[in-house]
Amino acid sequence: MPSSRYIRQEIFEPIGAEGQRRISAASAVIVGCGALGTNIANNLARSGVGRLRLVDRDVVELDNLQRQVLFDEDHVRRRMPKAAAAVERLRLVNSAIVLEAVVAEVSPANIVALLAGADVVMDGTDNVEARLLLNDACLKHRVPCVFAGAVGATGMVLAMVPGRTPCYRCLMAEIPAPGTVPTAATAGILHSTTAVVAALQCTSALRLLTGAAQPGDEMLSVDVWEQEFARLRVPRRAECPACGLGRYEFLTARPARQAQGRPGGRARAVPGTGAVWLPAMAEVELSRLAEAWRAVGQVVANEWLVSLTAGEQEVVVFADGRCLVKGAGDAAAAVELAERHLLLA
Repeated sequence: MPSSRYIRQEIFEPIGAEGQRRISAASAVIVGCGALGTNIANNLARSGVGRLRLVDRDVVELDNLQRQVLFDEDHVRRRMPKAAAAVERLRLVNSAIVLEAVVAEVSPANIVALLAGADVVMDGTDNVEARLLLNDACLKHRVPCVFAGAVGATGMVLAMVPGRTPCYRCLMAEIPAPGTVPTAATAGILHSTTAVVAALQCTSALRLLTGAAQPGDEMLSVDVWEQEFARLRVPRRAECPACGLGRYEFLTARPARQAQGRPGGRARAVPGTGAVWLPAMAEVELSRLAEAWRAVGQVVANEWLVSLTAGEQEVVVFADGRCLVKGAGDAAAAVELAERHLLLA
């Protein structure tokens, strides 16, 4: 007898009771909890995927609420990390599945551990560099990955099965320079775009998990404004460095070295947001930092981070040492601002 929770899904003939059993026994890792990631997580949790690991580095912002479906204004006020906020909401949706939040930036150092045990990986990232890293890790460890991208009214979905389909890197003969590809922050985005693209991603994932998929060499493209869909052939390239030649250069890349005890290293501005990410610093005691900052401005602290807002500027320090600076103007000013406030502790 089908369970009452998933009955409408089980009586859909291509899934059936056996397909639902496979879905419920499966584990998925969602990398990125933004517009795509929250829609993906919502869909997969309601579909009954047995274990979901949500990975994201960022906090919930007011402008996320237009399209990131698992968040609300209270998450913004509490300065909740996206992964933790998403899991908090999904536990109210489905208490029968295992949910795990990982508040971290995906890197070559942690990607293998983050993907451990996954039956499928879902791409909820917003940049080419992160997707190339995912691509290498999934290829090397033979884990299917459903890639996607969305900007403006357009999106794409590509299901990659190692050894059977083209990979994400097959799409590009040359890798674009960081910051040169349009993103939602620079070109805008419709909520309907991410909702449609994520729905297509999740359908691909369910087809993979139930064994219904016949992996091929097509990418699905959509323009929701013009209401157009297209299937585009992506040839598997024998000379592809990743799936063709087995060179996983993004998986083995070493991050730029940083100065000991200070947020130097490689600062990265996020185009279109006024935010700058600084790499992990020396160990930070969040409670001590929060206490020191209370005399300076508005402080919000939780188990994952401490945030200081003073005027138009904000400094957020995470438990793993990463730092997010907003309103500083540029990377050099962000480093100076972070250092100045960290000296208070």
